[in-house]
Amino acid sequence: MNELANTSNQSPLTPAEALLYARFAELAVNVATEVDFNDLVIKHVTPLLPHGMLLAVQGEFTFEHLTIRHHIASRYPEWAFAQIPTVINIRERPVIARWLKTRKPVIIDIEQDAKLLSERELFEIQTFGLGRLAVHGVSDLTNHMASYFSFALVDPALDRAVLNQRLAMMCPLLHIALSQVFCQSKPVGAPQHDLTAIERELLTWLAAGRSNQQMAELRQRSLSTVRNQLEKLYAKLEVSTRAEAVALALRQTRHLPDFGE
Repeated sequence: MNELANTSNQSPLTPAEALLYARFAELAVNVATEVDFNDLVIKHVTPLLPHGMLLAVQGEFTFEHLTIRHHIASRYPEWAFAQIPTVINIRERPVIARWLKTRKPVIIDIEQDAKLLSERELFEIQTFGLGRLAVHGVSDLTNHMASYFSFALVDPALDRAVLNQRLAMMCPLLHIALSQVFCQSKPVGAPQHDLTAIERELLTWLAAGRSNQQMAELRQRSLSTVRNQLEKLYAKLEVSTRAEAVALALRQTRHLPDFGE
């Protein structure tokens, strides 16, 4: 079974949506500027995950705080973007705390989920007119640095299960794109690396957002074997995160891994 078919089993993509996703993945690894990132979000994320605004953040988690190092807003009002704090107390942000605990997407429908929000979050949603929220993130291997994506004005007709699946599919690639904007990945001119067939296969699944457990099942290997293979891959590429590994390899080869193999 090919990789695109595996992805489709996780998220009900039509043939047209599958092509949109493949194009999104191809473009995500070539993002270099904030303009590129916003163009990617507007033209290639919105058709698959309909929303009105996106806040994309890279930050460092220390004890009970998130220190924002970089952030990009897509279609956010300037006055709202200007009020985003540099340091966030996680105890005041149950939505972030919930994602940190589960590392799974969090969907907030204000009428159903108001009890899950702090007074501050509720005030911001109402004041900024954020509507339905969908948030997810990607952390590095240390679990201290992460990219965090907060989609606002999400289409209320989009089923929660589908929304969760699409966030899980798309956020790892958005993390790659965001990292490249802020020069977190290796430069394009970095040395080429000779990868084995297994390492290329692992990179394909990393780019599609597969977990270690899912890759173990797909390869019919133990979880510890896959972890060891990934550690060797990261060492070969001289990176510390899965997003950096995918970004470096794909930017060097300048093409998306073959999802049809």
